[in-house]
Amino acid sequence: MGGSVWIVNGIERIRISVSGMLEQDKGKDWDKYEDKFKDKVGVSDDCSDVPVHGDVIIVGGKGYISTETLPKYHALNDGASIFAAESEDAIRRRLRRAGVAVWSGNRSESSRASASASASGSESERARGSRSTSPGTSANPFEQPGVAHRGFRVSLFQLLPIMVERLPLHGSSVMMRGSGRSEQLQEEDSRYRPLTRLAARALYACGLDCGSVFIHADEQGRLFVASVSLPPSQQLLDAESIWGKAVTQLAQQLGDIRIGSGQQQQVLLGADPEFLLLSESGKVVSAFRYLEGGHGAGCDSVLIGGQIKYSVAELRPAPTDSPAELARNIQKLLQLAAKRIPDQPPLRWAAGGMPAAGFSLGGHLHLSGVPLTGRLLRLLDSYIAFPLAMIESPAEHKRRPRYGNLGDFRLQPHGGFEYRTLPSWLVSPLAAKAAFALALLCARESGTLEACPSAEERYIDAYYAGDRDALRGCLDDLAASIAQTKSYRELAGWIEPLLAAIRSGRTWDTGIDIRVKWGILRADAH
Repeated sequence: MGGSVWIVNGIERIRISVSGMLEQDKGKDWDKYEDKFKDKVGVSDDCSDVPVHGDVIIVGGKGYISTETLPKYHALNDGASIFAAESEDAIRRRLRRAGVAVWSGNRSESSRASASASASGSESERARGSRSTSPGTSANPFEQPGVAHRGFRVSLFQLLPIMVERLPLHGSSVMMRGSGRSEQLQEEDSRYRPLTRLAARALYACGLDCGSVFIHADEQGRLFVASVSLPPSQQLLDAESIWGKAVTQLAQQLGDIRIGSGQQQQVLLGADPEFLLLSESGKVVSAFRYLEGGHGAGCDSVLIGGQIKYSVAELRPAPTDSPAELARNIQKLLQLAAKRIPDQPPLRWAAGGMPAAGFSLGGHLHLSGVPLTGRLLRLLDSYIAFPLAMIESPAEHKRRPRYGNLGDFRLQPHGGFEYRTLPSWLVSPLAAKAAFALALLCARESGTLEACPSAEERYIDAYYAGDRDALRGCLDDLAASIAQTKSYRELAGWIEPLLAAIRSGRTWDTGIDIRVKWGILRADAH
């Protein structure tokens, strides 16, 4: 019998199924379960007493210690034990590396952190799993004497918001607003989206999938992360709490969704890659002149000098389940765009991570037919973002971390999600086709892929620093992991050329017109 959720913390584990313990024993304290459920199952005898294939475990701050040889399972907060043991300085470093503005409790320091992000503990705290980014702060990071703070708490489960609260305004150690109760924000609130995006980015940077992020807003409305905490263990067991409700919903979903089964799924892949039009002098020519209102080829906005301008060209191919067909769809859109953009004056079509100063381009991928999980995002980082970073030109890493931060995603109205970390792979058809194939492979094989270097600090550091030599250290493990999957034979023809290019030390050339590379324009015609 599969489809269960387990809450584990060290050797303690409690099983929750759709009709199991959570409904029978809701509201009891974690401490009361400790002796009864230590290394035992928490439900009826006809259920397995260890996680089985297809189950999900939610890991606490003590990690998961087990003497059994366990089958593959899907873990949420797999990095919880590392997070709980890390110093506050280490947590701040993780956040800043990912481009998260960190609130230090000092106005000038926080302002510098915000500008940087825009441009580019005690034993008791560890036991609670709360990691403050401001030295000396209490469990509520906004309860500091003499300073008034606008605070928010964003609670996320599987990196998606389950509650966003505006906390009571604090100052001089006393409440300064109303009755001291928090106020829940709704999705239509203008603050909801920036708060939840920042919280997801911070939680992911800490190696977590579930938790609460405290966010501070200064007088100008700029947002800073003040602390990150793990979900309270007792509330995970309480069916009336936001955490218990999220756990119950997940347990119900597992009856229909086999997470990480490795079986073929009907996954659809779309994209919206960007490119620039450059004059002979290297000046960016607005795509709005030619592509506004186009079908499948249009323009995207950028903020230049405080003004919104539509300088970036964007392709919007129809989604498909085939890397070859998606590549053909993109080629057709490039041909259509070529008919709308005149040959005179001469323009060069440029792509890559940053083909012109101040312009960072993306090659976003859209996935539907597969659930969004932190595990899948880390696989996409490992198997696509890392290899593309190994062949990018030397200066392109400068777009990070403002753009290209690991695990960057956005939900889409069609029910899928957009993976936003990648640069514009239009610069290389070889890299583009490999990215499509690897995205499908990660979605289909999330439970069978072994290597996950994006969970390792040394490779995360190398990615953000643009250290291609250090990053290539994970290539052999990635290749071996890919080769062991069932999907490899079908997709190898698109993946292997990229691996060969990386091994040979090649990098893509952002100076060549992408029309030449995609067969739209002869090399001698430009």
